[in-house]
Formats: sequence, structure tokens, C-alpha cells
Amino acid sequence: MSTQASEVVARRRGGVVGLRLRISVLARSLFAPVDFLGAALIGLGRQLRHRTGEGRAAFTLALQQYGLESLPVVGLIAFAGGIVLTLLGLKELGKAGVEGMAPKLVGIVILREIGPLITGIALAGRVASSVAAETAVANARGETAALRRRGLDPVDVLVAPRVLALFVAGPILVAYADALALAGSGVFATLALDRPFWFHVHEVWAGLTFKHAVAAVAKGAGFGFVVGLAGAYHGLREGAADVGARVRAAVVAAVVAVGVTETLLIFVFKWIRF
Repeated sequence: MSTQASEVVARRRGGVVGLRLRISVLARSLFAPVDFLGAALIGLGRQLRHRTGEGRAAFTLALQQYGLESLPVVGLIAFAGGIVLTLLGLKELGKAGVEGMAPKLVGIVILREIGPLITGIALAGRVASSVAAETAVANARGETAALRRRGLDPVDVLVAPRVLALFVAGPILVAYADALALAGSGVFATLALDRPFWFHVHEVWAGLTFKHAVAAVAKGAGFGFVVGLAGAYHGLREGAADVGARVRAAVVAAVVAVGVTETLLIFVFKWIRF
């Protein structure tokens, strides 16, 4: 009996230890992103206060890679999206006999929702993977350890310039996506309704307000910020798998972050009646 009782006690202790271990791992997995977010915000503050030549060079390179080189992808998707949205708008509103409302409705949806979302998803797919791969390779080569030996925080060098560049590039890409989407809408409306292109543009412009533009810019900045954080977090994550696994995790996290940010901003704008 004593031997059996000892085995039962040992199994119970093992179960308790295993439960504690699982809780500890879960807690670390939950708090690690929050800790990284805090470190990134501090690094961004230092980046803005103390702009060094190395930091400016990294920011400029990231702005070119993540902003300028994303223009073709964002522009193509936005132009096609504008055409599709206008086709559906004219078709469905025509059934209700209010086809004339299509330009204003399409313009608002493009400016406020479609343009930012196209930009966010494009950045999540193209840029988050790039950021994750670059930071993961730098970590694997020992660059992060070398930076610490020099007294530098790897977040300041590898994360802050990239996130700041995406924060700046996001609104610019949104404006570009909106312009191309509206152009696609105008081209399709001109061909489908046989009306002058500029007449359609004037009708679209009449339905837009300054608040729609501010909402679009805010979403672009927010999407760029969370995409940069997602890519850098999974790239520098300790104990993660190979580079390919980190890239896949970064893309998934970036897409989810864009969706969550979009939802939160919609509720915020609704709450402040913006």
C-alpha cells in the first residue's frame, strides 16, 4: 500500500509540475508580444529623438524597400478593386432604381475602406515576410549579439527604423491605392455608362469629406505599424523554428493584426462619430 500511495503522490506531483510548466509557457507566450511592443515603442522614441546617420540610412532603405517597391502590387490590386466595386455598385443599386447614388457610395467605400484594406493586406503579405526574414537572418548570424556587445539595443537598429518607415509609408500607399481605385472606378463607369470620365470623378468627389480622408490616413499608419511589429517580432523571436516558419507566422500574424486594427478603428470612429 505504501508503494502504491507513493506512486499516486508522485503522479499527482508530476501532474501539478506539468500544469505549472504549461501555465508558465502560456503566460510567457501571452506577455512576450506586450513586452516586445513596449520595447519597440521605446526604440521608436529613441529613434525620433536621436537620429544617427546609421538610423537615417536604415530608415531610408526601409522606406524604399517597403514603400516604393510596393507601389506596383498595391496599384494593380487597387485598380482592379475599383473596377469590381463599381460594377457591383452599379448592378445592385440599379436594381433599386438608385443607380445615380453609385459614384458617391463607391467613392466613400474606396477612400475609407477598400484603399486602406488593400494596402494593409498587401503589406502583410509582401512586407511582413520580408521584415521577418531579414531580422531572423540577422539574429541567426549573431548580429543581435554583436549589437549588444557594442552597447546597442537590437530593437533600436533592426526594428525601430523598419516600423517607423512602414508607419510613414502606410498613409502614402493608402493615398496611392485610393487614387488608383478611383481611377479604375472612373474608367469602368465611363465605359459602362458612356459618360465623361471627369463627370464621374466630380460625382465621386462630391460625396467625399475631410473626415473620410483622415480615417483613411489613420488606417494606413495603423496598418503599417502593426505589420512592421508582426514581422519584426516573429523574426527576432527566441526559440522559434527556421526562417521559413518565422516568415509564415509573421504573415499570418500581420493579416490578423490588420483585421483587428481595422475593426478597432471602425468602432473608434463610430464612437467619436467621425
